Amino acid sequence: MTKHIAFLACNLFSIAVFTQPITKVVDDLKASKKMEADTSKKRDWKSGGNITINLNQQNSSFWVGATEQYAMAVGAAADLYSNYAKDRKQWDNTLRMNYGMQRNSSTGRRKNSDFIDLYSKFGISINPKKTLAASILFNGRSQFTDGLDYSDPTRTRRTSGFFAPATLLLSPGLDWKPVKDFSLFLSPLTTRWVIVSNGPFSYSYPNGVRPNGSVETPLALLYGVNPARRVNTQMGAFLSTNYAKDIFKNVAYSSRLDLYSNYLDQPQNIDVFWTNSLIFKVNKWLVLNYQWNVAYDDEVVPAGRKGPRTQFLGTFGIGVSSKF
Repeated sequence: MTKHIAFLACNLFSIAVFTQPITKVVDDLKASKKMEADTSKKRDWKSGGNITINLNQQNSSFWVGATEQYAMAVGAAADLYSNYAKDRKQWDNTLRMNYGMQRNSSTGRRKNSDFIDLYSKFGISINPKKTLAASILFNGRSQFTDGLDYSDPTRTRRTSGFFAPATLLLSPGLDWKPVKDFSLFLSPLTTRWVIVSNGPFSYSYPNGVRPNGSVETPLALLYGVNPARRVNTQMGAFLSTNYAKDIFKNVAYSSRLDLYSNYLDQPQNIDVFWTNSLIFKVNKWLVLNYQWNVAYDDEVVPAGRKGPRTQFLGTFGIGVSSKF
């Protein structure tokens, strides 16, 4: 806290006259700042986050080792939070979004990242130390725009879209938080919905019938969903861990690992979702942010593959950090 104090000492009479009022003003200022600090610490809601933008551009001509004459990639990511805590109640919310496009001389324009993840957990402490809470958790994941099969020259065959698929999860359980940086949520009875809201076929062929008379594979089958129902309702066990800590003075790391077992279909196959964020604070506003996500779902088959695969998405960006 910076203090600016100015003394005017002309004579003993001036000191005697002005000392008392000046002292009172200084005391009032100190009290005001102290009150402001105390009020900020006692806020029920704490919100903030990071928004980053990444841009990469390349030109080359007969450069050995460069395969593209022109390439450009642009993307944006947001990592936001808003948490509430008062008495025995606690409500934690995070929203992570990522979107990117790239264009180069050989393949043209295509999407290279698309991701929405909303995570909300509300709990009420059930022990005196407030380390254990009865909680309910909601998680929703999807994407913004259509994903296309780029092996198709027409680039009209859709492989995914907004709410195609979408994963919604509702889970009552216990949340254990032994320290402020770590929490573990466990539920033996969780409902999960996998939704494919688009039509059962892509818009490449009318009614999914190819020109040669063969029938196109319904989009929903890529995600283990019945094309007629468009929703796969599951019941299972769910575990979620959260960790967030300033590992160095200007470096913050956060991680969330979700594990889900479907009681109704091959419960031994565990679905995994792991999201991470590493933030380097250059100054008060400027940040470097690297995010990487890992996912595995036994029922999700990426386009062009014959079986499930481990999915990976990583992005690096330069952006701004703010708390509000």
